[in-house]
Amino acid sequence: MPRCCSDIGISSWSVSTDPVYGTPLRISVNNMTDSPPAALARLIADVLQRASWFQDCSAASLQAIQDHASIKRLGRGEMLMRCGEPVGKLNMVLDGALEVSATSATGKRHVTNYLEPGQLIGLIPFIDEGGSVHDVTAHEDSLVLQLDRTLFERLTAAEPALTRCLMRTLCLRSRRTYARLTDSLLLPLRQRCAQTLLELVSPYGVPAPQGVAISLKLSQEELADMIGCSRPMANRELKELEKEGAISMTYSRYSIINIERLRAIAAGH
Repeated sequence: MPRCCSDIGISSWSVSTDPVYGTPLRISVNNMTDSPPAALARLIADVLQRASWFQDCSAASLQAIQDHASIKRLGRGEMLMRCGEPVGKLNMVLDGALEVSATSATGKRHVTNYLEPGQLIGLIPFIDEGGSVHDVTAHEDSLVLQLDRTLFERLTAAEPALTRCLMRTLCLRSRRTYARLTDSLLLPLRQRCAQTLLELVSPYGVPAPQGVAISLKLSQEELADMIGCSRPMANRELKELEKEGAISMTYSRYSIINIERLRAIAAGH
């Protein structure tokens, strides 16, 4: 059973008030000796300023989030959301990586995504106040920034650009979901494997002596869950891609050696 998460945050970070957002939260810094308030404030600013859904928002909104948001620390394997349960806060990955998955009644599990810093978590259930549509678990030790409903409503009322950005985010995710559903029904495993690896390049790719290394550590079982196949089937396809010089593999690590070749395979060529 996944462990429960503990709230952490910033104590005496700011005690100023304003007419829009009210009084900032004041929460303890237990378990945060490695993340003092000033460093955490810089981390929040850096992640938000690079997040696509926050691009058009003002400095005032950034300051409001820094002053009022809470932070949750997750250890590897800790669950943030469980499918079907209510979601009372809007979450954003601040550090680490979160695994998004679904499990059938028979126990069959499918990983739909790994979320990097800047990605929102639980946007749909937070907005429609329904249950979570996925299980969300920390893939590694992570920090999550949380906005409660009152703060979120004040932010969107004061910042129309934020509402537009969130709508674009929902549209983009819907398009990706439809595309993946179509691919899972129509594309052969070889193409799906190549596409899954390519999808990891943007959020987790780092320059390497040969090509691009995927910084996210994934076992073949975890990668197979993303692709939607068994581990032996994924292993067979990965070895073929390696033999063709498109990728290289070590234990739970993957590098894209020839990205043009991998793109051609993903496109069915």
